[in-house]
Amino acid sequence: MRALLLPLNAADYRFLVGVIRGSRYRTLEALVEDLEATGDEDAREELVAHLEHEIRYLGSSGLSYQLRKAVGGASGASLRSIIRDVAQVLKVPLRRGVSDRALLKGLAEDYATAEFARLDPTEQQSMLENLGVGRQEAAAFLKRGAAVFAVPVMIEAFGLLVVQGLIKTVIFGIIARIVGQQLASRLLAFLFSKAPWWVGWISPTAWALSIGWTAITLQGPTRRKTVPVMLYLGLCCIREDLEPVQTPEEARRTADSKGDYIEN
Repeated sequence: MRALLLPLNAADYRFLVGVIRGSRYRTLEALVEDLEATGDEDAREELVAHLEHEIRYLGSSGLSYQLRKAVGGASGASLRSIIRDVAQVLKVPLRRGVSDRALLKGLAEDYATAEFARLDPTEQQSMLENLGVGRQEAAAFLKRGAAVFAVPVMIEAFGLLVVQGLIKTVIFGIIARIVGQQLASRLLAFLFSKAPWWVGWISPTAWALSIGWTAITLQGPTRRKTVPVMLYLGLCCIREDLEPVQTPEEARRTADSKGDYIEN
């Protein structure tokens, strides 16, 4: 899990902390503020360690968490077991033989397209038009039936940016439905202001409208946190596949090739 959390930026951490909240909220919030103020990698490592601890704990019942800790096992649930539980709740078949990162990315993509397929044609048409697709183009595509809702087919039809927008619209809509529209509005407003990728091809009204199109029943308070956390991490994996995270040495080589590297 650490490898998934380390590349995130401060806005991502704020979003996750806002969803998790709980008894350690103030500690996590202070760690995010420290990272924002210093940009120090030690601060990032400490924040990531605390976040991983919280997510693993949420994915595990209190009793099993304490039992594993007592016998010297890993504290809390594994990332893969949390992903499996969330996928079961969302009724999304998981892809086989892939990494945790690929599982999370597939979870977000497959859940979003499945939710889109469940909408009635009028709602599908409205969502596509809100994402910038022309009315006639959207109508012609939808006439082809649900078989065309796979991500590769939709990318071929509308381009990557529109499909990203669709996935983000659905995922932010379900997160808002789970955590509550008031909290989601605050978290997303901050996220959109700090991280331009999130707002690209998705208007604030689009995700708000999608709340009414999503239907989900969650049992237990922890799933009201693990489900949005896993879906958000899935979106982060999609973003990072488009913008690969570079090591300092890779950044130096890239900048050198452009002639604009500045030694700090």
